[in-house]
Parts: sequence; C-alpha cells; structure tokens
Amino acid sequence: MQALDPGDPRSVETSGRAYRLLARLGSGGMGTVYLGRSTAGRPVAIKVVHPEFAADARFRERFRREVELSATVGGGFTAPVLDAAPDAPVPWLATVFLPSVPLRDAVRTSGALGADAVRYLAAGVAEALVEIHEAGIVHRDLTPANVLLTADGPRVIDFGIARALDAATITNSGTPLGAPGFMSPEQAAGDPIGTPSDVFTLGATLMYACTGREPFGTGTWHEQVLRLRSERPRLDRVPDEDLRALIADCMERDPSRRPTAARLVERLGDGPSGPVAWPPAITAEIARRAKEAEHPPTRAGRRGRGPLAVAAVAAALAVVAGASAAVWFQGGGSGTEAAPTAAPAPPFTTVPATSASPSPVGEIQFSVRGDGEVESLTYTVNGESTTVENVELPWKTSVPVPPSVPRTVYELEVNNGGNGTLHLTAGVDGHPGAVGTVGGVGTARVGGSL
Repeated sequence: MQALDPGDPRSVETSGRAYRLLARLGSGGMGTVYLGRSTAGRPVAIKVVHPEFAADARFRERFRREVELSATVGGGFTAPVLDAAPDAPVPWLATVFLPSVPLRDAVRTSGALGADAVRYLAAGVAEALVEIHEAGIVHRDLTPANVLLTADGPRVIDFGIARALDAATITNSGTPLGAPGFMSPEQAAGDPIGTPSDVFTLGATLMYACTGREPFGTGTWHEQVLRLRSERPRLDRVPDEDLRALIADCMERDPSRRPTAARLVERLGDGPSGPVAWPPAITAEIARRAKEAEHPPTRAGRRGRGPLAVAAVAAALAVVAGASAAVWFQGGGSGTEAAPTAAPAPPFTTVPATSASPSPVGEIQFSVRGDGEVESLTYTVNGESTTVENVELPWKTSVPVPPSVPRTVYELEVNNGGNGTLHLTAGVDGHPGAVGTVGGVGTARVGGSL
C-alpha cells in the first residue's frame, strides 16, 4: 500500500453516493486500485481505469460487461461488487476490501501449502465456482493470481475475461485468452469452452498450491501452451494421495470426464472441523495489511525508493496483479530467447509494517503500426495480461512501471491476420527496448525487462 500521488483522484461518486480515496493498493495495465471509504466509513477497494482507456468504446463495453458479470455472483467466496460507474468519464468499480495475499505470492514466498490447507482452499474455490456457474458465467481465468487468501478463507476474483454461458462472444476467432500455465486444453486450442474449463484450471491451481510449481513448467507463452496441448502434468509431485486423485480428475483432458464444481463440493465434504491456518508468514501479512488499511500511509510519511519485497504491495484486488519477477524472454519477432531468470521474493515479514512503496518511475510503451490486420494483441507486464481485439492501426498504449519491484518484465504479442506487414515496439520512456516485424499471417512477440 502506498500514499496517493498528487495526480490521483481524491474521490469518486455516482447517483449521490461518494467514496473517498485514501491510498493506492496497486496498479496494472488496465487501471489503478485504491483503498477507499464509503460515507458510512466502510472500507472498499476501488478500481479506476486508466484515462487512455476511457475514450475506447470497446474497452468501455468490456468494462461494463465485467461490472455486470461481477454483480451477478454472490456467495462468501468471491469479492462482492458494491458499486460501479461504467459510464463515468473515467469508469470505476468498487468491491469489498479484502486484506489478503494472492495464492501466487503466498506460494512464492512461503512455499507449497500443506495438505489440510489445500483441501480448505479447494473447498472454498469449488464453492465459489458453484456460485459463478449458477450465475451463468465461465470465469476463464482462474489462476493463483486470482485466488486471494483471506483470514476467513479463499476468495475468487477478477471477471475481466469471463463470459456469460449464452454469450455469442464465448469464442474468439481461435485466439486463446488467459494464463498459459493455467488454461484448459480446449481453451489453449481456441475452442469454445464451458464450465469444465474452470474445473481444469482449478485442478492446475491446486497442483500449484501443493507443489509450488506451475503444472506445465515455465517459459514463453507459446512454449507453455505447446506443453499444455501435448503433455500431461507431473501429478506424482503431489504428495497427498487424495489430493492427487482429485487434481487428476479435474485435469482430465476430456471435458466431459471432469467433475462439476458442485460434485467437487460434495466430494470435499464439509471441510475441516476447525479453522485451517495458512502458513504463519501469510497469516501475519494478512493481519499487517488489515492494520495498514486502518491507518493508510500519507505522502508526508513516504520513504525514499528502496528494494522492498514484491509481496509488500497489498493485493485486495488481483485485477491488478501482484508484481513479481517471472521467467521471460527478450527478443524480436524471431523469438530469440535469453536465459530464463527468476527473482525470489523475500519473506513477507522482512518488510516493516510502516513501509510505503514509491511512485512508478516511468512508463512501458507498446505500439503497433503497419498495413496488416491485427486480429488481436496482448500486452503483459509482470504476469498481468490485457488483450485487445479488432485493433485499428496505428495503435499504442502505456503502462506505469510498477514500483518497488526488483525486476519488471514485459511482452507484446500480436496476431497478424492479413497479408500486410506489422511493426511492433516495446520499450520504456520513449526508448524502444525491443522491435519486431511480422509479414503476412502469423504472430510476433517482443519483450524485455528492466
């Protein structure tokens, strides 16, 4: 959590209701999430989209759909939507504030969870999927980044690429959307998907929680997708026999053979008889973030820039993904790769409770020009991906460099659907760090790190 910057809004309002903004929780490719309070003093997490998206009619429609879908999901294992203004000059969305740690960060800092904690996690996420599916929604992006660990159980969040079951947009011209290490085989193939796809990704997420490893390894987006399509996960790495069997059933390649979310809830029973503790470092970090929300940092109290832990950035909403160093590559459209690296995150408890992250120190710019036809493009910063379809050229956007991150990695992937040539650039503060070209039908990727 960090103090508000001078250019940040101080409040948002709609229909006579106002919310005061108190601090930043995080920032990503689509928007910034703030800690706020209602007029009655209730803490809320408010996602405000970046101004450059406000003028994009397609983005507004996507944001409106996210609001509508999120508002239809209830239950105790999601983050309820409290208010929204999709038609405001700068759209925003308010949800319940959840002092929490994303499962992804929890595993990276504390290691794999124990069997009882994973069963507790599985039961909560399966129940959330029952609510989501009964609302007629396929989540499509159930990953460790979108499962939050709170003091009273797991929560599933981020319906940014969800689709209603009866929506005509459930297919996307054969272009898969989602995190490659946690997609179902049918999703990776660009085929129509339904609720069994979410069950597969639940299995992949549970496997990650059990082992601390992504089911299909690390690498570039396409490397992971190829492994997903051709290989089976190493289930022998899951130490608990019952969990291994449950995960195997969830990750059946044939969607018709996977259990439903409701069947998983029945299979997991009533869960543990008493409360299940997350690892001590995670429990302590959740408590620290709850306490920090009571007394948000002010600008006068901000410290200078320093190497803070990745996990110290509060993650009340993982629509703005927790910053982390990921295995990546650098190069142009040729796909030249650098040696993969990974920066380990220090424990949560190494960060003083009074520390505040500094402001972003620059911008990552992505651009595409040329005479080709962009069917879709995806830009990614530290694991958070945004996909844009039916792109008009020339196209460009920028993303703030995340603060307090030891290493930031970024990538732009573009699908050329025509016979023309596309030129891609991805760089920092106006200096292209990587360039690429794709002529004719095909895909090009450029990326880098700083």
